Amino acid sequence: MNNLFGFIILLVGMAIGWLLHSTVESMRQAVVLPLTEAPLNTDEKKSDLILNEDRADARLDQKSSNSDNQHATDFDDLMVLLKTGRDVEAIEWYANHSRIEGRADAARRRINQHVRMRQQQNDPAGAINLLKLLITQLPLAFSERMTLAALYNQQRQFYEALKVLFDTLAVASSATELTQLDQLIQETVDIANESMGADDVNAHIELYQFLIAQRASHTPYYIELATWLIKASRLDAAMAPLNVVQNDPFVGDVAQKMMLDIEAQRQRQLETPVTLLRNGSHFIVEATLNQSEVRLLLDTGASLTILSREVARPLGLQAIDAQQTVIINTANGTTEAQLYRVESITVGAFDVSPIDIAVVEQLAIEGASGLLGMNFLEHFDFRIDQEHAELFLRYRD
Repeated sequence: MNNLFGFIILLVGMAIGWLLHSTVESMRQAVVLPLTEAPLNTDEKKSDLILNEDRADARLDQKSSNSDNQHATDFDDLMVLLKTGRDVEAIEWYANHSRIEGRADAARRRINQHVRMRQQQNDPAGAINLLKLLITQLPLAFSERMTLAALYNQQRQFYEALKVLFDTLAVASSATELTQLDQLIQETVDIANESMGADDVNAHIELYQFLIAQRASHTPYYIELATWLIKASRLDAAMAPLNVVQNDPFVGDVAQKMMLDIEAQRQRQLETPVTLLRNGSHFIVEATLNQSEVRLLLDTGASLTILSREVARPLGLQAIDAQQTVIINTANGTTEAQLYRVESITVGAFDVSPIDIAVVEQLAIEGASGLLGMNFLEHFDFRIDQEHAELFLRYRD
């Protein structure tokens, strides 16, 4: 009986426990469900926004990457054109893409890199051709023009290098660039002169005529041109450039001196006749010695010009002033003579200065005061026209 009563109480307790558990579970669910369905808190919103932004950035990055990949592909196309020697198409590609921001400089760098590569591969003609094409698209380019001139210089194409450099003067934008240009122009001219050699006078003349045509304001070119024209014995032609710059503040003094030298050389190159006086089968010439007039017998067999003591004394040639005593041969035989150095002897328009004169005690020559010997005549190309009694003289070169 007692056992039965205990069993019944156990069953009742279990039933009550189950009912209490069900009630508590229902209440917990009623509270939890609204919480899970409530709006997200601030941190959760921020996390969600960041996630969305990351997704947007990822889309932008993907777009940028696609654009970069497209640029890289385009530059690959450019490099293919360059490597296959399709330079015209490569520059057309550059012209078409240079309008796109940020791409012109990058393409320009690639083209210049390829120019250097061709140079390193011993293909200067290819490098020159590519640079010339690029410059047509870059009318204000300075560095490319300087590089092109340097390439021409390496190929000894000096005129082409100079044309490029003179054209570049118009696009130089600073004193530094002008200085660089002047230095490279002068270096090119120096190398060109050296390569021509000193004997090829005409080549030098052509060079400076070209330089003046390209840069007429650079006055030293006129002096150089005149110098080479004088070396070619083209004296009249040399006067023309000197006339242009004779009043120039930098080279005018040099030009004027050269003009005087040319006039003197003109006179030396002229064959001028001097009238002779007949003396039997000999000829007498009138001369000026130390500003005094004397008559001298023309004697191509005498090594020295000779005067008698009687004539020498009024000319100021005193025995005490003699440099030395020498032995000479005359028509009368061997005799002793005193040697003097005089300022000059002039015959017609020609003079020799200074000159040695031998003075002897006696020199009997009818109608003359002495002999005009070879130490005067050797300075000239000369000939005697016996029919017309004329002595023709021309200074020797």
